[in-house]
Amino acid sequence: MRAARHPGFAFLDPAVLLTEARLHAAEGAISQAITLARESAQLCRDRGHFGLEVTSLQAATGFDDPSRAARLNELALVVQGPRATVAARHASVLSGADGAGLLAVSTAWEQLGDLIAAADSAAQASAAHAERGRRAAALSAAARAQRLAYEGEGLRTPALVEALSPLPLTTREREVVTLAAAGHTNREIAERLVVSIRTVEGHLYRRPPSSAPPNVPSSRASCTDSDLARTVILHG
Repeated sequence: MRAARHPGFAFLDPAVLLTEARLHAAEGAISQAITLARESAQLCRDRGHFGLEVTSLQAATGFDDPSRAARLNELALVVQGPRATVAARHASVLSGADGAGLLAVSTAWEQLGDLIAAADSAAQASAAHAERGRRAAALSAAARAQRLAYEGEGLRTPALVEALSPLPLTTREREVVTLAAAGHTNREIAERLVVSIRTVEGHLYRRPPSSAPPNVPSSRASCTDSDLARTVILHG
């Protein structure tokens, strides 16, 4: 890509590097993607293009690299607009594997209209919660990431690939969680499907280990009706 560049377009070098970073990320070469994103950021810094530097470092953060959090905090003080501030928060909470903080950042990115960053930070939140054994929180964050990916017309990033996987359901399980998502109580669901309340509770709270996203512990744990239903609907 760079070999074909005319010298007159040298000002595009940071964008070219960032594009190459994203191509590598799409192919699964994350370490190369991070390196290229950092190179793009450094070139922007050398040229005094601090807004573009934020964009490059934000991309690296999306590739699961929080190492430039300190620099992003510096940039947040000099770059106007909310992007630099949110990018700095993103890198900071990622460095601490703060699941709740990553979800808050996901909301902030969504409010800014950046669905890619919003989906990535939600996926990272799922992984962070999973590492701490918080299965319900991990599933809820994964469901949010999947919704954002869907709204982004099928987004597929390294963070999303790592955090999400299909959630296989039987026909009855799908019925139960769909009704739960619509706000029906366990008793109402049982009456509608002509099953016991205990059966309904079993479908909602005792999901098989294979239904969890990657990195989510397989031990049995309780999830809320809305968490499970939302996750299933979005994955289904």
